[in-house]
Amino acid sequence: MKTDVVIYNLLHEITAQFPEVKALLSIYDEGETTYKMEAFSKATTHAFALGNVEQALRYLNYVAKKLINAEAKVIEHIDVYYVETLFWGASPHTIALGWPLVPESLQTLYINFHGKAPLK
Repeated sequence: MKTDVVIYNLLHEITAQFPEVKALLSIYDEGETTYKMEAFSKATTHAFALGNVEQALRYLNYVAKKLINAEAKVIEHIDVYYVETLFWGASPHTIALGWPLVPESLQTLYINFHGKAPLK
């Protein structure tokens, strides 16, 4: 199915571009694409929590660029499984550090779902 292929390609590209997350994503079966995308989101939040802003920005900027001219299934995976999970369970310090650095397109998706920015 074409929509599945675009998601598999996206996840393959993520692990190729960011090999440090490959082990994290590989704990899920190949078909568990939603969990893999959530794991990538959690890796972004975790990078902020560790103060690795540069790494978190690489992840965020990659995802924001993927939104541009993306197929509907890719947009859905980014919106529902990456953006909605950002800062889940994060400390106020992590949110204060990371939220202002989230690209506007991703902030918009986050606020559209949650109704507001993450609590600081």
